Amino acid sequence: MKIESPPEFKFDPELFEKIWKGDFEPFLDKSDERYFYYDDIKYRKDSPFDSPEETWNLIKSYRTTKYEILAFGDYRFKYYIPSFVSKNLHDFDLKLMGGLHQNPILRSDRIEFFKNSLLEEAVASSQVEGAATTTEVARDMLKSGRIPRNESEQMIFNNLRAIEYITEYVSSPLDFNIIIELHKIMTANTDAEKYSGDFRKGEVFVTDHVDGEIAHIPPDWKEVESLMGELCIFINNDEKFIHPIIKASIIHFMIGFIHPFKDGNGRTARALFYWYLLKKGYALVKNISISRVILESRTQYDKAFLKTEKDDNDLNYFISYSLKNIRIAFEKLISYRDKKLEERKKANLVAYELLDKGLNKRQSDVIGYLYLKNKNTITLNSYSQKHDIVRQTASKDLNELIKLGLIVEDKSTKPYKYSLKSNEQIENFIK
Repeated sequence: MKIESPPEFKFDPELFEKIWKGDFEPFLDKSDERYFYYDDIKYRKDSPFDSPEETWNLIKSYRTTKYEILAFGDYRFKYYIPSFVSKNLHDFDLKLMGGLHQNPILRSDRIEFFKNSLLEEAVASSQVEGAATTTEVARDMLKSGRIPRNESEQMIFNNLRAIEYITEYVSSPLDFNIIIELHKIMTANTDAEKYSGDFRKGEVFVTDHVDGEIAHIPPDWKEVESLMGELCIFINNDEKFIHPIIKASIIHFMIGFIHPFKDGNGRTARALFYWYLLKKGYALVKNISISRVILESRTQYDKAFLKTEKDDNDLNYFISYSLKNIRIAFEKLISYRDKKLEERKKANLVAYELLDKGLNKRQSDVIGYLYLKNKNTITLNSYSQKHDIVRQTASKDLNELIKLGLIVEDKSTKPYKYSLKSNEQIENFIK
């Protein structure tokens, strides 16, 4: 993937003075919000100058007055927090730390979604690295307890183990042992396993996933240990406050930049992104899949790395991409919550209307439960225990529902399972 390098920044004191006076404020505010790269402004009609080079010089002059510098070894990186980003961070603080205060997800739905999110993250993180399988196949593998049949399934299994592993160390400072063990878990029984157990010894070239061209040449392998040591200090040091979501994004980028291992760096970087946010109290991050959003925007993911390096290690490109991903992933959680609330509302209405059709409260409730999710089933014992009734009464209730054509009995299992004949059958019954 080719990306054009921006023109060289040229200091212009008159331009700085105009920026200080606020002459270009509306355009620069928009630049902050979108975080323009050079190719974003080349053909913009609302640019303050006819020449894209002059417009770029304006943007870089403005950013230069705001940058904070981060040093890792001989490498310098920079970033700043525009007001637009601050607003987003405040929003994430309220939602990812405080939870969904209004219309919260019910505990049963939350547990189900959490399990699905963990699996989704494990699958998507593996797919970003080339795994070729589906969530349904992975779910079948985990539910049945069978061992992974190929490398793709093994990668997913490893990712799930890695997520469990990092949750054990949310109260610990990060060190080499945790990182190397995390990578070892990520690569177990895969082709990358031969690179586990230590940081890389030798050079590596990062190629583009589309055209196979070299996209990044990481630091010399002799620098890896010292750079990773400095990264651990940066992660563990809270003397200078950096917002946790910003810092987690920087950690993600730096693992990709340093490339401490010959393979498995992306999976390790995303796991440490999660680890850091969990460490800082962002509990709901467990309920969202960042890797799924990355997979759906893989080109933008790669470009965020490339733009940062091409524009003199400006981390804001990658930070902006991370913030967008979190927002999209969180919106998926909100959408799930709203869907579940609507489903429950409809199921409760169905149960209420069944009472008018002569069903007793127990029968109405069980139909509502089965209506809520097509995969829901019950047994005679579970029905009897839930309603605290004897088996004879439970059997009578269920047989009446079978005669009405509302539920069916599956005798191929032990114990027998009862399920809804169809949602349409219920809807027709209550018309």
